[in-house]
Amino acid sequence: MLCACSDDDFSTSPSDQPTPSADTISLGLLLTGNSSPTYQFKLYNRCGSDLRLTSIALRGASDNGFRMNVDGMNGTSFTNSDLLRIASGDSMFIFVEATFPSDGTSATAQHTDYIDITCNGRTQSVVLDAQSKDVAKLHGEVVAADATWPSGTEVQIYDSLVIPHGVTLTIGDSSTLYLHDKADIRVRGTLRCQGTQGRPVTLRGDRTDRMFDNLPYDNLPSQWGSLIIDSTATGCLFRNTDIRGMSDGIRLDSTDVTFDACRLKNSGGNLIACRMTRLTLRNCELSNAAGALLNICGGWNEVTHCTLANYNFAAAVSRPAISLSDYDTEAGRRTPLHECTVSNTLVWGRWCNPDIGLTHYAEKGASAADSIFSYTFDHCLLRANGTNDKDFIANIWNSDPLFAVTDVANYTFDFHVQSESPAIGAGAANGAAICPTDLDGKTRAADAPTIGCYEDPIP
Repeated sequence: MLCACSDDDFSTSPSDQPTPSADTISLGLLLTGNSSPTYQFKLYNRCGSDLRLTSIALRGASDNGFRMNVDGMNGTSFTNSDLLRIASGDSMFIFVEATFPSDGTSATAQHTDYIDITCNGRTQSVVLDAQSKDVAKLHGEVVAADATWPSGTEVQIYDSLVIPHGVTLTIGDSSTLYLHDKADIRVRGTLRCQGTQGRPVTLRGDRTDRMFDNLPYDNLPSQWGSLIIDSTATGCLFRNTDIRGMSDGIRLDSTDVTFDACRLKNSGGNLIACRMTRLTLRNCELSNAAGALLNICGGWNEVTHCTLANYNFAAAVSRPAISLSDYDTEAGRRTPLHECTVSNTLVWGRWCNPDIGLTHYAEKGASAADSIFSYTFDHCLLRANGTNDKDFIANIWNSDPLFAVTDVANYTFDFHVQSESPAIGAGAANGAAICPTDLDGKTRAADAPTIGCYEDPIP
């Protein structure tokens, strides 16, 4: 901050020094070529006299990817005595950014620099710390022929990734696709994500920084577009795959898709929306969306040993966690619900009670009873007041599952259940036969498994 004072008003004592608001500025992990957000800190003058700084300098100059701005001026070294004045009780802003170039390796690189602040013959330093990762970059990529991306592939996707009809893309375990803002994955052929236990395939946004200290952008919705699987697609499989941070979720239209041991979360709309699809969901955790976690319009659907938990914190939720319908209002067409079997599945959230929506439309000139609307909830724990009958078999109604952690204030969730949960031992044996191990890879009790995607409670 500039101050109008004579040279005699400035302290020259080496003991009078500005106080930085931080001794280290950590910029986190950046993908090469991506600029970091702007970070800031302050220099406070807590002395009884005004201070005139000799210099503020970025030690590595412009050679290492860091950039500096002092009170609105860009540069690497400042020595202007009119600029470097801080009145007693006042402060000065310093802003820091970084961009790191590709280094041609897949290893994570460490970057360190220092901002040296010299005043009254003494120099103190603020550490700048960051890491960078070099990943391949694809812009509007169309996969031209059958391809396999090997284990550990890391790719940043701009605009879209398109898999045409008749083409199969297989992605190996421990691979990560970083999707830029509004980028979509459009599948018209076949996509097979082949993660393994502890080595998932990950589809996520490309922001690696934080909105707040306790909230990474990776935990937020609307970081990229959608995963869209069209009617020409066939045999799509997602095994041990984590998909998160979409604007409009996973959209399935008149196709066949299997999700096995997947974690799907954080959508700005519905998490999964499907019409006339053969959908199989086994051992999956679906959580946190502004719309439904599972919106089914017709088709043939199997949901076994899944946990649907909506504690969305980014926006209010007005739709039940699971919604079944035999009419697609968006497309304006009938979607007969030929079959939907939900077994050993936990459906719970903080927004809607009931967390199950059943919408049965009648065809023009006919009664609802004349249309196809077939579903079964068998040995589930449901947030709803209801009774068991031919469609609802041996369910637990409106009994808190006692999740391990649902800390909305700190954006922290763990959908394992506690040892006192009513879900423990309440599942049916046929569900355990379909899914003999849980999402953690642990063996399920064959006769009386835990409802949901996790067998064992938290320790």
